Amino acid sequence: MASLTKTLDKQWSRLVKLRAKEKCEVCGATKENVRLNSHHIIGRVNRRTRWDLRNGVCLCVQHHKFGRQSAHEDPVWFNKWLEEHKSKDYEYIKSIKNDIKKWTPSEKKELIEEYKEKLKELEDSH
Repeated sequence: MASLTKTLDKQWSRLVKLRAKEKCEVCGATKENVRLNSHHIIGRVNRRTRWDLRNGVCLCVQHHKFGRQSAHEDPVWFNKWLEEHKSKDYEYIKSIKNDIKKWTPSEKKELIEEYKEKLKELEDSH
């Protein structure tokens, strides 16, 4: 079961980056210039939102963790940025974050298959 979780974590992270065209969604830095991270708006311990793509933002390391204006170092700034730039996703994630979700192995396998197709589509379009 842990391998299903690990597979989904990797797929989710890759999809968040591909959806953002492998650029930091805040400053536009690319993977050629900096390391990019897939950031969970609501932390990944929340099972309901963990693999929801609307819960993900592609960020350079500065805007993820290490800069003064970063998701982890200044959550007030980051929440304001989300409201301004990803308001629909942000409102949706806030509305479902308290829903209880326990993933079954078959649900995880189903999502893995769905994400395989999305990955293929996005990778083919790049």
